[in-house]
Amino acid sequence: MIDKIKLFIIIFTLIVLLFACGTKKIEYPGSSVEEENNFSYTELLLAEIQRHPNSKVEDIYKFIHQASFGSEHAVKDTSAVRKWMENEITSLDYSGNDKIIDYLSADKKLARVNLKPYLSKGFDSNLLLDAFIKTANNYKGSVEDFNSFWKAAEKLAKDDKFKFKAKELNTFFEEQSKNGFLAVHHSKEYEDEYKPAYRVVDLQYMQFLIK
Repeated sequence: MIDKIKLFIIIFTLIVLLFACGTKKIEYPGSSVEEENNFSYTELLLAEIQRHPNSKVEDIYKFIHQASFGSEHAVKDTSAVRKWMENEITSLDYSGNDKIIDYLSADKKLARVNLKPYLSKGFDSNLLLDAFIKTANNYKGSVEDFNSFWKAAEKLAKDDKFKFKAKELNTFFEEQSKNGFLAVHHSKEYEDEYKPAYRVVDLQYMQFLIK
């Protein structure tokens, strides 16, 4: 009788263990609800190419640089950047259909806020300027993000998703590496065709845009 009880206990235990193993939720990288709401590096680059299909290699580099390191430099002279924005606003061409936000970072915290749709909606330019200054002075970049973006861009170039080849991309990045990966300007072609007017901001300073 005792042996039968022991056998029953052993069988019951095995059944419980097998059931537990069979129903255990396996967590894969990127499987959480929070991470599913994020973007991948490839998705961000593809979205940028969809918005600006004729981007040159320096334009993609600029996107990656901003996405990885935020604003190009700290702001010490706030009066100068205020004057810069005022001058830009007075000469804005309001044609086009840009969205207010173009996300830069995978976690959706960093973005380009486009001036034309932002102002067209009646939002205060001073709020955007303040957010830009805070971002420039406080945002900490990530070399890891830069490397991941570079790898994603290289693969997309090999898959002919850009108007330039992977060799051109790698040559440009190698040249920039010798200079310490400094910020660059948009290409003349990009400026002429898309007339970019935006500020790079950490959206924690502009929560009203994402509510």
